[in-house]
Amino acid sequence: MTLLNVGAALPSQAWAVVRLLACLDKAPPLEEARALLSPPSIRGEKTQDKPAFDKAISTLEELDLIRIEGKDQQLFLAGQAVDLDGQDVSAFGSALRRAILDPAKNTSLGDSPDQTGPRDLTRALAWLLTFDPTDPMDWLRAQNEQREALRPEAGPVFSNHTRWLRFNYWAPPLGLAGAPLFQIEEGNANRLVPDCTVAVRQTLAELQQTDVRINAVELLRTIREQLPVLPGGAHSRAVGLRSPGDTAAGAVLSYALLRGEDEKWLRLEHDDDAQHVLQVHDPDRSSARPVSAITILEAVNG
Repeated sequence: MTLLNVGAALPSQAWAVVRLLACLDKAPPLEEARALLSPPSIRGEKTQDKPAFDKAISTLEELDLIRIEGKDQQLFLAGQAVDLDGQDVSAFGSALRRAILDPAKNTSLGDSPDQTGPRDLTRALAWLLTFDPTDPMDWLRAQNEQREALRPEAGPVFSNHTRWLRFNYWAPPLGLAGAPLFQIEEGNANRLVPDCTVAVRQTLAELQQTDVRINAVELLRTIREQLPVLPGGAHSRAVGLRSPGDTAAGAVLSYALLRGEDEKWLRLEHDDDAQHVLQVHDPDRSSARPVSAITILEAVNG
């Protein structure tokens, strides 16, 4: 399975299965779940393509978000999905992101063109997050920008338009991209803005350190560990993308931190005598903004 190929499920299809399993009182057999989610009356004619239900099952099983047991092939939530209640789609997005970015599922990212599991999506996310968060990326531009972006051993990010279209379905639910606010130009559909704000907010909420001043450089290290596709993170470095450095947030993370301050779910602070200072890119300033401490103000998994 490769997540950007048509043989894999889309996030909405995977969510339908997860929501069903979370809401039922007991683990349903595979065929019962199939009948509930895709009854014969809406299945349509048989085609060479796998049904959406089967794609969802295969994708979730490979990501270790479900497990199948027994002669009736009962379906259980597993791994990052085990505590989901089926009501909060943002929590599902967070669980899906953690499963996709799992280091164990992303070995040899820069040493091989292997696309199995989430590797192709991981490479694409790392590549997108190196760009300006205020400048939307479209397919025409993506074709040019991806040339020689990754290590030669990792191959190109997108080999065709279909994979770019599927990336448009995957990146926003993971909290690592968004669509442009206004679609006013002809032919600008399927454009993405590199934006990790949602993922950063969820990651900080999961730290459960509300109203605690945290050294900004240490927090940068934690965020990159949890979101290794960010510039400077392990997955990003593995495919040969440039790091902003150990004390610089980089453009896309800076954008998320500044949004957090503006939306009042975190506070950026600077002490003149601080020994370790994080450089935050602020487009309203002529130079980087020094930040020595960050306080998480809300434990909202937004």
